[in-house]
Amino acid sequence: MNRMSTITLETKRFGTLEIESSTIIRFKKPILGFEDLREYVLLNHADDSPFKWLQAISRPDLAFVVTNPQFFNIDYAFDIDDDTTALLDLKTADDALVLTMVNIPADAPQKMTTNLLGPLVINKTSLHAAQVVLNDERFQTKTPLISDQQHVGESTEESNPAEPSSPSVPSP
Repeated sequence: MNRMSTITLETKRFGTLEIESSTIIRFKKPILGFEDLREYVLLNHADDSPFKWLQAISRPDLAFVVTNPQFFNIDYAFDIDDDTTALLDLKTADDALVLTMVNIPADAPQKMTTNLLGPLVINKTSLHAAQVVLNDERFQTKTPLISDQQHVGESTEESNPAEPSSPSVPSP
């Protein structure tokens, strides 16, 4: 019987986690500002949440909130340049998982934004990844995820990814 190798990951937000080494995402082009960090794991925020956590393997204190902006009805499509396509060995668009980084103000979580100019592109099979920097005037670095009409009178307390919950490691 073949056993997957696991690693123990100490995190500040989630405590000690056991993760399968086959779920580690390796950035071929790193996240801007974090060039020395190349390995991450994607953790679910909650079963019904559109948010996930991108937890750095070597930095217990670093976990980014990420999402697929299409969960928020944002029209988000772009072309991936040939160099990135080759670097990540993407054969079709279906090979790619596209996530964007989310900024959640501590004092106003309903004003959360996402960076549509710097998406994270992950090959779903190899888990090789790159942050792509787009030059596209249709997108912004601080695109609101919730419109004013959506958050009037709604509580964000239960679904606020700024609050830790028990994460799970999604299957690739």
